[in-house]
Amino acid sequence: MALYETKNQQQYLIMSNKIKLKFIAFTNAEQPVFDQIKSKLDAIHSLNYEATEEDFDALFFVSGGSEQFAISSLVKDSINLLIAGKENNAWAAATEVKAWANQNGFEAVMIPANDLSNSKNLEQYIHIKRSFDRLKGQRLGLIGEVSDWLVASSVSQSGMMEKFGIELINLRYDQLQDYLEFPEDEQMGALFPSFSAQQSALASVSSFLKDTVKQNRLDALTIQCFRMVREKEITACLPVALMNYNGIPAGCEGDLVSIISIMFLKETLGQIAWMANVASVDKSSILLAHCTAPLQLAGSFEIKTHYETDLSAAICADLDMEEVTIFRMNSELSKAFIAEGVVLAKPEHPWACRTQLVVGLKEEDIVKLKNNPLGNHHLVVGGHQSALLKRAMQLKGVLCI
Repeated sequence: MALYETKNQQQYLIMSNKIKLKFIAFTNAEQPVFDQIKSKLDAIHSLNYEATEEDFDALFFVSGGSEQFAISSLVKDSINLLIAGKENNAWAAATEVKAWANQNGFEAVMIPANDLSNSKNLEQYIHIKRSFDRLKGQRLGLIGEVSDWLVASSVSQSGMMEKFGIELINLRYDQLQDYLEFPEDEQMGALFPSFSAQQSALASVSSFLKDTVKQNRLDALTIQCFRMVREKEITACLPVALMNYNGIPAGCEGDLVSIISIMFLKETLGQIAWMANVASVDKSSILLAHCTAPLQLAGSFEIKTHYETDLSAAICADLDMEEVTIFRMNSELSKAFIAEGVVLAKPEHPWACRTQLVVGLKEEDIVKLKNNPLGNHHLVVGGHQSALLKRAMQLKGVLCI
């Protein structure tokens, strides 16, 4: 499966990878029973599929009497896609299997076979399934602890494992080598050549993060960054931005909800999201702000001091975004806020974190943010992504508010 991106909208295609379908029917069903269904699928010229018994994307119910074959094929830690039509009691069989899956802790989704006339619909389901499969087994490092002001953003280890299959690796500062003892990261100097104040120290912090990822085999990390400010008057804003630039999801403040969401968005959309504070909300727009941003999102940027402390370094980026989707989950990973908006302005208010966007939203979304927010930090990605993200959340049993 490959992704390609236009300026304002992410597109999804299954290109070189065929959809792999496992066809199941009643015991001792002969080949003509399967050939009849396959001939109908072959008539859908846009459906690029192959029949297989192993490593399949979806089960295709040819008839009733296939229930035992189906439940023996279900995968425990994956989304099982059950495709069935109206004929030959296929839908009835899939319904029984769906009920069994619900009773026994399997994730399963029923898809009407007539939906395959629009192959993009099935491709989206399979894209989501494969995205979640890639998340399974990934290792997330937490350097330090969740910041104490993030009272709504701590996730239990069992919760993230159960919902996404992500393993949390706790890394205490006193277990790690001093972040200022690392050699300077040459990539920092290459990307920030005009920056001089604390450049050596920040380059060491960058090497510290890279080494922590390598030594602990991490797929992503979040860091209790304000501890560095208290200890050494150094911020992690630039090193975190560099990690994201290199394609490794990295977050601030030990915010577990946000970094899990960034990992999910990367696998689903192929984008590293911008994590931002909701700095203000008015009748039709919100101000988002933070002192770091993935550099690949920045058309240009300046280096300024960190907003809250006026110390060290932060990124004031001119984000190259026009139409955006905003995403946030709750700490139980059971609810999600998803909204599309338009960038109205890119201000530089002195009273907010350095990188800022004003995003226009629908009135209903403004009301949700005022009355039922799921937390402060929200994730921002480019393009119209709400339909795909809402379907992904639906398949995971997450309620989109």
